[in-house]
Parts: sequence; C-alpha cells; structure tokens
Amino acid sequence: MFIGTDTFTNVSRSTVMSPAMRSVWDRMSIGVAVVDATGTCVYMNDIQRRVDGFTGSVVGKHITELYVPNEMDCIPTMECLSRGVPLLRKAYWYKTINNSLFSSVTDFFPLFENGRKDGVLAFTIWVDSALLTGETRARTRPPAPSSEDTRYTFESIIGRDPALRGAISDARVAAKSAVPVMIWGENGTGKELFAQALHAASPRRQRPFIAVNCAAIPENLLEGILFGTSKGAYTDAGDKPGLFEKADGGTLLLDELNSMPLGLQAKLLRVLQEKKIRRLGAHTEKDVDVRVVSILNEPPLTAVEKGILRNDLYYRLAVVGICVPPLRERREDIPLLVSSFLLRPENAAEDVRVSDAVMKLFWEYSWPGNIRELLHVMEGSLALLGDRTVIDEDCLPRQFRDACFGNRKVSTGLAPMGKEPISVPDDYRDVKRNSVIPLKERLNAFESRCIRNVLRVTGGNISKAARIMELTGPGLRYKMKQLGISEDDY
Repeated sequence: MFIGTDTFTNVSRSTVMSPAMRSVWDRMSIGVAVVDATGTCVYMNDIQRRVDGFTGSVVGKHITELYVPNEMDCIPTMECLSRGVPLLRKAYWYKTINNSLFSSVTDFFPLFENGRKDGVLAFTIWVDSALLTGETRARTRPPAPSSEDTRYTFESIIGRDPALRGAISDARVAAKSAVPVMIWGENGTGKELFAQALHAASPRRQRPFIAVNCAAIPENLLEGILFGTSKGAYTDAGDKPGLFEKADGGTLLLDELNSMPLGLQAKLLRVLQEKKIRRLGAHTEKDVDVRVVSILNEPPLTAVEKGILRNDLYYRLAVVGICVPPLRERREDIPLLVSSFLLRPENAAEDVRVSDAVMKLFWEYSWPGNIRELLHVMEGSLALLGDRTVIDEDCLPRQFRDACFGNRKVSTGLAPMGKEPISVPDDYRDVKRNSVIPLKERLNAFESRCIRNVLRVTGGNISKAARIMELTGPGLRYKMKQLGISEDDY
C-alpha cells in the first residue's frame, strides 16, 4: 500500500478520509475500514460490509459491536490501536458479531494526529475468493473435539458481589451433571462466560462446545443449521450435519433462545425429550447426546408471559436456572473489573490508574450496557491516554461522557448545546389559572432526550436501545420518526 511502515506516524485519519481517498477506497476490490481513536467505526467500504453481512449502517458503532475475538484476547484492530504499531500480513480467522467466520490476511496501520493516536486503517484480503462473488456468505470450521472451543473458566469471572458468587456456586455444582441449564440476565453481563465456564468444568470438557445465536439466523435457515439437512431437502441442499450432531457428546449453547420461533421451539422440545434428531428431508433419526445450555436476555417467566417462550420448553431447559446480576446492582465490583481490564496483556497498562473523579463517575453511572460497556469505555480511555499514566475525565470516550453528562443535564433541566432549554415535566404544583401548560410538548421533549441518551450509550444500535427501554425495534423507530430524531442527534 501507499503507507510505508517507516512513515505511518505521519498519516492522520483526516488524510485517509479525504474525499479523494474515500473515492479510492469505495472502488477497491479488497476490504477497507477505518476506526477513530476510541475504536468507533468511521468508514467501511461496500465490499467489506457485503462480505461480513452488515446490512445497515456500521458508522458510529464501536468495532467490538461488529466483531468479536476469535481464539485471541482482543480483536487485532484494538491491538493495533493500543500498541500504536502496524500489524502487517496478519493471517487469521475473524469473527463477526453474527457468528460468521472468515479466513483473511489483513494489514492494520495506526493513524496519528500531531503525535497522538488518531485511529486505525485496515486492509483485508479474503483467502476464499468466492466470498467476493457472493457464492457463499461465510466459511465455518468443524468444531474441534476438545476444550479449545472455550476460553473462560469460573476463575475468569471477576467479582465479590454475593448474588454473583451465589450464581457461580450454583453453576459450579450444575457443571458436574448433564442437566440443562438456563442462564438469563441483561446484555453485557457475561452470560456466555458462565456458559463456557460450565462446559470447561464439566465431564464433557474434552468434547465440543458449540454456540449459536438464535436471533442472528433467519427463521428459514435455523432449523437446518440446528438439525442438519439431507440431499434433496430443498434446492441445492446436501447431506450436512446440524449443530446437534456436531456437538454430540459435548455442549450446545442456544443464545437468545427467546428469539427462536415457537414452531421450532416445539421441535427442539421433542429432540430434548427423545434425544434423537432428524435432518431436514431425512426419513430416519439419529441418537444424540448433547447438554443444552440456553441464554435469555430477560427473565424466562417474563418471556413465557409475553408468549415468546413455550411454557413446556422453559420447564425442560430450566432444570437449573442462573440469574446473572447487572453491573449497577454490584457496583462494588467496578474497581476489581477496572483493575483486571488494565492488567490485560493487550493493554499493557500496569502503571496506569484511574483517577478518583473517574472512579466516582463509574460508581454513579447506571451502566445499561453492563460489563461489556465498561470494557469498551476502558479500551477507549487507554487509546486516548497517550503518554499519561492517569485516566482522567478527558480520556474517557466522548459518547460515554455525553451519556454521563447528558444524564446530569436531564436532572438539572439543561438542554444539549445549541438547543433551547426545556424543563423536565414536573407535578405542576405551582400552576396558575392563566398558565399555559404544553404537556404533550414537554413529554415529547423528555422522551426525545431519554431516547437520545440511550442511543449514545449503545453507539446508535437501535436494537440494543430498544431492549434497554423495553420497546420493540420497530416501535422505537416509529417513536424516533414521530419525535424527529435522526442519526445526527446522537
């Protein structure tokens, strides 16, 4: 590429994001992506989005909301951002948030503005050229019949909160048996970490651990993925084992089970009862020995009441139930989590500490994104730290500062910069006969401010924001349209 390793410290994000360069990136036949100094995506060309299966806008989302570590401590983009040196010709399998795997060779270049970290520019070449023509969406590797599929154990779970320790204690006992376990809690609390620890502590630890996100796969494909297909089941269908067969003898994790269609839940119930599966289009059944661990992002009884989780499936899968508490209910664990993030090998921040003012801010914040959000804030803060050794308020990612100080503005009645102040709705105890009370206008203003703050926290992810506010995705979009909220507002 045009960037040499000896001159990369002179290249800034504004240089690589100029209109002329963007025109070049748009037309390239390899993937190009740019993140800012916090790890937030500011550009991704069309071929990268198409291969990775991103249908909506990715700009404004943190890179860890798009990709997850695959057999590594952190994704290479964040490693490059943290170390400030190029990662060249990195051959590896990367994994999207939708659980798709891709074999690639990627060059990562750190960007600098006046000597300070300004972001990362990445160029990706896919090993399988069929991805470029759309012949296949992703390549998946057969799971290894060992514990290599899990990276976490119960020792990986950090915290002294009594509710958390109680959940760990229950999980340790349950790990010794083969009974189904249901884990629930808010997004970002570490539910999959619990699931992996369960497998790693079980007699099945030498067998496969396979995870599938029920919300990330279209309904018409999920049944074939779970149970497999026989040749002729549909056009171009071949003999392929499903995840139940691949996990035979091991553990199958069903993430976001409450997103699984009810019809498929009935078929899943039969598999659990009979311990047999039938591939799509097949006339015979196969015996399977699989321990099922399920994850929900809401209490299971709530999902049953909503009609999105079958009552009989709930009783079948929740033989042992584990509730993972949200971070706001275990604030005393925040310093422990912060210290652990600073000591991660990829951060190399042994001499870095968090100021008392920032720790107080962490303690008072509600953490709607839980531990995942705290991790993102710490990664962004370290990227913005420069040569300093103390993380102060000006090191915090802007979206986190906006969320924190935005909450303060709501409580004081102040409006965001550049907007007219609108007081928060109150009980109007001082109302007079001749007063004009635009109640609808004030309620709309309050709703608008709440939605904007939550969208800032989620990096513009409407699905996550909807879950936080207990709305549906379409319901939140309709509300945003009603209130005139656009991407520029958050």
